[in-house]
Amino acid sequence: MPLVPGYSYPTEDLQPLLDLLKDWGLECVYQTLLAELIDLKVMKLLKDDDCKELLNKFPLGIRVKFINNLENWKKCLPQNGNMTTTIPYNTPTTKTIQQQKSLVHDIDLGVILNASTTGGMILEYYKTNNRFNDNIRSLLVDAIISYIITKKMTMSVNLADFIGDQIISMFPSEVKDTYFMKYESNKNPKGKLYSKFYNSMRFLKSTGLVTSNVKNVDKPISRKHCIDFEPEKDINYIVDQIKNDKNCTFPEVERNWKATTKFRLNEIQKATSTSDIISDWNSFKLPLGYRLVDIDFKTLYPDCQDLMTTFEEKSKQIMNLIDEKIKDSSSRKLLESIKDTPDISQNETNTVMFYLLHAIFVPTSKKVTRDHNGKINQVKHSIKDSQNSFMIFKNFVGSPTHPKETIVFFDSIKYKVFSIINAIDVLMFQIDSFV
Repeated sequence: MPLVPGYSYPTEDLQPLLDLLKDWGLECVYQTLLAELIDLKVMKLLKDDDCKELLNKFPLGIRVKFINNLENWKKCLPQNGNMTTTIPYNTPTTKTIQQQKSLVHDIDLGVILNASTTGGMILEYYKTNNRFNDNIRSLLVDAIISYIITKKMTMSVNLADFIGDQIISMFPSEVKDTYFMKYESNKNPKGKLYSKFYNSMRFLKSTGLVTSNVKNVDKPISRKHCIDFEPEKDINYIVDQIKNDKNCTFPEVERNWKATTKFRLNEIQKATSTSDIISDWNSFKLPLGYRLVDIDFKTLYPDCQDLMTTFEEKSKQIMNLIDEKIKDSSSRKLLESIKDTPDISQNETNTVMFYLLHAIFVPTSKKVTRDHNGKINQVKHSIKDSQNSFMIFKNFVGSPTHPKETIVFFDSIKYKVFSIINAIDVLMFQIDSFV
């Protein structure tokens, strides 16, 4: 919205104007109207020629639809010219829905900001600049999350979505995805609201300021299984030895581990976080702790073959598929290099194979950013980004064609394993299956 000396846009019209355009299915012209300082009073005065000039960059269909809706809207206005009655009474609007949500969530962004000095400064900043910078966005999120924590509210997808809607309604130049982004799949939501809430709760819990019975701080981990095992009997001494005896050799730990597997898996299913599991059963931190993971995995899935057994049968088919489908030039070059290396080991071949899979399963996720001028940018992750993330995740010492060591890094634990297949099996299948 431009700043014109001596003129102040009626900010109370921002939300009603947006609601009106949403009801018409023409939310796409909202920013254009703001850029031309069109408020509800000006809307009443618009003529057909004005509309054509206003929307000259839009397709004809948009212009015709806008003019038609504008004429019908003017006819519905009361004779006294009260601009607040912009839509027929029985028409469900975005604002009505927002009010219904507000009753459910009992949270009002305007109340939150007006209740604090920082909030008032945020409102004043936006009124002057019509946009936020990253520091102001952080202050805004801090104010919101402080209110939620103080009121002991539960952070949820619906609540974050509702707050995101309030933010863009109050501050139209903002992008909702900055504050809340929900994927259509089962991935965890993203955005500043979710991150700030859970980081704050984690810190408060670690300092003892928040106890574990506070809403939504500790919740059971969502798992792929829920099996109630019949625990082993007379194992108290063995469990105590696992937890407290630091002088046990690893073969002794393995024997004790096998003797208490069902009991421990029942306990693990009650845990509220991965860190709690590792804290209770700190033998997972041992250099050969991945072998303990393997013991638990085989108890959970006794009929499941490990990856090392089945991969050998499928690896040739996978390599043929990569050779057929790969189009990325740098990935193709890497593939050709291993073809021209006669003495390459099987582990080196497998490492390159998993690395090149990212060139077939091309990343589709996008990140929405806004620069210091307020311009919205979409950044699409590249194949190289995906491959580099994989390499960092698995943390190879060396390169894809010459891995010197293979280290699985999981929740601050490092497992040094003997091959890429072993690493994938431990991290992506066995650990992921029960934590």
